[in-house]
Amino acid sequence: MAVWKYIQTLLLSLCIGSITLHAKVKPHLYNIEKGIIYYDITGSAQLTPETNLTIEGMAKLGFKDWGNLKLEEEEGIVLTTGAIKHKQHVHRFEKQTADSIITADYENEQLLSRKKNKISKDSTKETDGLVKKGQESIAGVVCDIWIGLDIQKCIYKGIVLKLESHFLDVRYTRVARKIDFNTEISKDTCKLPDYPIHEFGLLNDNIKTKNANKTENFCKILKNSVFDISDQKIRRVSHKLEDKERKKFINRIGKDIFTKQKILLPELLSELQKTRQCLYTVENPFEANQCIEQFSRMKEKLGTKEDDFIILWDDQRKSKLIDKIEDEVTYLESRISCVKRAKNITDLSRCMK
Repeated sequence: MAVWKYIQTLLLSLCIGSITLHAKVKPHLYNIEKGIIYYDITGSAQLTPETNLTIEGMAKLGFKDWGNLKLEEEEGIVLTTGAIKHKQHVHRFEKQTADSIITADYENEQLLSRKKNKISKDSTKETDGLVKKGQESIAGVVCDIWIGLDIQKCIYKGIVLKLESHFLDVRYTRVARKIDFNTEISKDTCKLPDYPIHEFGLLNDNIKTKNANKTENFCKILKNSVFDISDQKIRRVSHKLEDKERKKFINRIGKDIFTKQKILLPELLSELQKTRQCLYTVENPFEANQCIEQFSRMKEKLGTKEDDFIILWDDQRKSKLIDKIEDEVTYLESRISCVKRAKNITDLSRCMK
């Protein structure tokens, strides 16, 4: 009996020890305790045969407690050239804690907080569907190269130091330029923008969330463009998708640009007409500059800022500038009906070519 009790006690101790050890082993998002990484971002896309897109920016990733507290910030300029001329500043901010995700909505000056999915995440998610092929040094840190269809990542202890994707004429690169795994993460590093916090869930639509994440989504779509490309989960059966599917993808990533252009182009036409009328009546460069001030601001919004400050003003210069404005008015007037009918960026690009 004594021997049997000893065996029972031993087995119970082993089981309790096993449970304790299992409880302590939690999957980490990153296999390193803390760090700050600064990235450079570049991207490009042929939206349509008539319109090209480029993006240039920077990003920061700060984390501690093995990634349980994480802050991501991206900022840059999106520029389209060709038939559609557009310039947009994009800014994405997201802070994750063990329980919540907080996103900054800069347009409405608010913070949106939601509960975090309880499904545990670990660093292996970054390599799902990818094959390991060699190593590379990024900003002095040697990382493992993982390759998949149209995507390549260089990962160090669960942290993506370099991401390259090329899908449907969309290229996106995010590469670390400075890495520090020894620094302490200060409160200032993880500080939130000074906006009020709103909590929301799947059924809460009483705050301005409709447009809150457009910039965030734009960045994410470019970054994750090799994955699902529509709400219907269009499946990739080969490298080349049908033209209809490509248009759907392009219209998705260009939705925000399209929405802004639909508002700006009619406003630009109205401003051109006012500027033309104003220029007919002025007699000196000071008044002429006042005429074109609002028009110049609108052109800057559309990414076509020019050095149009007027220093000298005479009949010849006056006539030349009015003719230029007249040409732009005629061009826009001939296209504005088509612009109003356009349903997406593909339609709009055809209107403006």
